[in-house]
Order: sequence, then C-alpha cells, then structure tokens
Amino acid sequence: MAGEEASYLTAQDMARRFNIGTDTVRRKVQTGEWPGARVGRLYRFSPAQQDEISQIIAGTKPAAYDKDRIAAALRQLSA
Repeated sequence: MAGEEASYLTAQDMARRFNIGTDTVRRKVQTGEWPGARVGRLYRFSPAQQDEISQIIAGTKPAAYDKDRIAAALRQLSA
C-alpha cells in the first residue's frame, strides 16, 4: 500500500526489511553508520532515511561514519 511505504518504520521493521537483528539496526544508528531518529527510547526511520540506508547496504553510498578515516585523521593530528 502507498500509505505504508511513506510511513516511518521502527527498528523492528528495518530489521525485518534487511534481514538483520534489531540490535544491529540500533547499533548502526548509535554509531552513526545509518541515519535514524530516536524518539524517547524508540528508533524511527523516515522514508528518506530508509532510502539512504538501502543505498548504503547496496554499496552505492558510503556510510556517514567511517571510523578508519577518523582514526587516520587523529593519527595525522597527533604526528
């Protein structure tokens, strides 16, 4: 249905959609790898965020958080 596609999904919905665990979805949002909104104790994903996550998983868009790039930048600053 069109109304369901344009709605916000929960972490559980995203886990089912991408066949991963709910904890993995939460962890990816917490680390900044995936976009998401936290509402109280719950995570919600807008249609735009869902599309962005699909692109990240497909490999057509890099994740927002790259710990290797950040680590390299920190090593460069300390040198």
